[in-house]
Amino acid sequence: MISALPSVPLSVGAHRVIKGVRVEHLCGDPSLSPEQDSELMLRIARTALKALQTEVTEPTLFEPAQFTEKEPAHAH
Repeated sequence: MISALPSVPLSVGAHRVIKGVRVEHLCGDPSLSPEQDSELMLRIARTALKALQTEVTEPTLFEPAQFTEKEPAHAH
């Protein structure tokens, strides 16, 4: 699930939550240049695909930039 308010789906037990940008622009940011907005959308989509491929045992938050340097954060 992609959510701009990830604490909500995490609190109800969604296993994979991808952090979106804003409620009205979940997978993009119109204040960015078209090229930057496209890169952001692609990064979020890639994060969602990676989340689907990642085995999880508890609600887990995936952030779009994390796969270059961090591991998923588990909700407690």
